Amino acid sequence: MKKSMPDVICAAVLLIFLTTVAVQVPAIPKVSRAYPIFLLALAYLMGIWLLVKSLRRLKHEEKQETEVIAQTKIILPYCVMIALYLFLMSRIGYVVSTVVFMMVSLLYLKFKRKIGMVIISIVTTILIYLMFSNFLGVILPRAA
Repeated sequence: MKKSMPDVICAAVLLIFLTTVAVQVPAIPKVSRAYPIFLLALAYLMGIWLLVKSLRRLKHEEKQETEVIAQTKIILPYCVMIALYLFLMSRIGYVVSTVVFMMVSLLYLKFKRKIGMVIISIVTTILIYLMFSNFLGVILPRAA
């Protein structure tokens, strides 16, 4: 893959996203439309500039070796772990599923110290739980 290809993809996705936002502008009251339209126009200009710049650079580059397959072998199992975590959260609750997920994640990421892994998982989960439940008033999933 050429080095500028990710920039082309990002610019295209940005322009598509901006278009979906621009379609919703008529729903904003007329009095309040000026600032969002200004920001959209500015974002469109920057997105088009990035796309043009990336396409120009793309024409002059040669293909380079990438490690896409190796990176996919790392990322795909982690995505499966996240999906399993989200599935289990409603079954066994936030606290248990998050502690297990964090420990498995740290093992997967080759965290060396086992006792540190357990402490980090438990303390982080409890802090997040307390922050969401006490300060934000959000009820996190409990065991079914």
